[in-house]
Amino acid sequence: MGDRIWWTLVGVLLIEWSIRIYGSVTTFPVTILAVVALGAWGLATVGVSWLPEPRWSRNSTLATLWVWVTALLVVGAFCLWSALQIHASPGYATDEIAFDQYAAVLANHGLNPYVHSMAPSFSMYRVPPDSFTYSLTGHAVTSLSYPALAFELYMPLLRLGWSAQMAVVVNLAAWAATIIGLFVLLPKRLRPAALVIGSLSTYVAYTVGGVTDVLYIPFLMIAAYQFNRFPTQRGWRRYIGPVMFGLAMAIKQTPWFLFPFLLGAIWLEARAARVRRPARQAALYGATALAAFATPNLPYAIWDLRAWASGVLTPFAHVVPAGQGVVGLSLFTRLGGGSLDAYSFLTLIVFLALLCAYLATYPAMRALTFLLPSVVLFFASRSFGSYLVELIPVAFVGAVTVHRTRETDELRPLPHWPRLVCIAAVVCLVSLAVALGSRQPLVVRVVGVRTTGQLATVEQLRVQVTNRSGGSLTPSFTVDEGGQLTTFWPVSAGPKTLAADHNATYTLRAPNFFAQPGIGGGFQVVAFTSGPDTVSTSSAYVPTTLHVGLTPDAVNQPVALGQSVVVHADLYDAIDQPVAEAGVPVYLGQVIYGEQGLILSEASINGRAPGQTPVVAYTNRQGQATFRIVGTQTTTNPVYFEANLVNNAQFYPYGYSEILPIRFATQ
Repeated sequence: MGDRIWWTLVGVLLIEWSIRIYGSVTTFPVTILAVVALGAWGLATVGVSWLPEPRWSRNSTLATLWVWVTALLVVGAFCLWSALQIHASPGYATDEIAFDQYAAVLANHGLNPYVHSMAPSFSMYRVPPDSFTYSLTGHAVTSLSYPALAFELYMPLLRLGWSAQMAVVVNLAAWAATIIGLFVLLPKRLRPAALVIGSLSTYVAYTVGGVTDVLYIPFLMIAAYQFNRFPTQRGWRRYIGPVMFGLAMAIKQTPWFLFPFLLGAIWLEARAARVRRPARQAALYGATALAAFATPNLPYAIWDLRAWASGVLTPFAHVVPAGQGVVGLSLFTRLGGGSLDAYSFLTLIVFLALLCAYLATYPAMRALTFLLPSVVLFFASRSFGSYLVELIPVAFVGAVTVHRTRETDELRPLPHWPRLVCIAAVVCLVSLAVALGSRQPLVVRVVGVRTTGQLATVEQLRVQVTNRSGGSLTPSFTVDEGGQLTTFWPVSAGPKTLAADHNATYTLRAPNFFAQPGIGGGFQVVAFTSGPDTVSTSSAYVPTTLHVGLTPDAVNQPVALGQSVVVHADLYDAIDQPVAEAGVPVYLGQVIYGEQGLILSEASINGRAPGQTPVVAYTNRQGQATFRIVGTQTTTNPVYFEANLVNNAQFYPYGYSEILPIRFATQ
């Protein structure tokens, strides 16, 4: 039954890949071949998995061939879909991948990337400003923030003359290697899980989107495979695991959190196997891993130790909090935030408590070994989704390939482990309560907005801020929309420093278009302070409560001059339910979008002078306003009509309808 379920999921995901790629067949007609092949193979896979007594686990040549062809089709579908995404949006979507490629360029020219600014990479690789990492004072982080192997992987390819989209393609190769590696390392009965995990939208989106965590996953998967065999294994193969682990640490900081857990596991496994001097086995594993970590990093550490250490420790410095972990309670519910240092302390406490619980209960928690860093980072002030999910394929390999022997099966937790675990849990809960109980020092309230009209974005804000902290604070402001912080908004009016128990009104202006939130959804203003490190947020501000829909929504035939076209504008709420409210003013505008720019049109709306725009009409009891449109002259281009509402208090337009083109012609 398990085989049927897994292979059914694989078949469905092949069809899903077919559907994803289908969106590009107009631009690239040849991709229809992949669409048809993937859909057919997916249906066949589902069908075969439902046949009586499926024999996927048998070692027949046909079954083996089918399984491997299916695996390669999944990898091929991922690569093809990713190539189409890169073509549609070629700019690098994260600063980390841009930093790494630019650092490789500098290193190839004999320059130390740890002492050079990475700022040129923003424009070089077209990184949008809302993808920058910002400090609490609003400055973009421009120093290389990762260990050396993160960019050294790119250096040989750059020397070969390949630069365009190179870093993203390396990401794709790393995820393809992850899928195949997972497929090979898992037991045969679980191999379909590799194809299911490899096709999940979160992973493929992170990979093509420039999240470089994927680079260390293949190394870490090899390290996780039967990781507990190290004390009893002989020969050079025993060093593969720690070397791969060290190389993973040399790419990014997330695997660093694994180090003490693995050393503890090796020590306990050596004790259970009655290996002489078990501490020596743990030390040997650790020394090998550190040597592998040091090999790519040592030249830069020798070159400038301070610059290298400052760079690799940047993610732990004063950067803005973000992510899907516990810190989200402070960012979106204003629960906590008065001390970001409390989150750092909480992360440390969770790390130490989890390590104690792990060692005390071993081997009960052995299967969780490679997942534990994700648990620790869930409580950090920066707990991005990539930190939480990227280790799951690695943890899967570690959990199902644990080497079991009679000695290790006889391992028992410490006699008083329940008491120790309870103490660790209580300490974590107290630390969590401290972090969430630290009141935000500023009360932030949006009191005014200025929009861009038909562009439907907010370009200026007025916020009222009250300092209730008991000390003077210097706030820096930004906007959060959909969990994404924008470039910090400069203050055009308002005090730089806000004294204790004082309030002030600040005028904030959007620094760029990327920072302007849409008026169609909600956003919040976020205020950071540095020294003390705090975050304060406003409640969600929703500029739009209603919107307008036009009937008819299309006029498909030319309308004769002088002939009336009746257009109804209906009020709708956020879920498109009609709103019966009388007396609401609805504004209908007209313009011609010509090839060379905007052209004034000459239609008459509700008997007004030709070309007058906008024209207002009021809703009746059913929430409907009526407009009668009459063409007064023919034009090469249609006239485009659009209705909107206006906020009564702040007078900004919102709730725009769809655009209705009407072409006027003589009879």
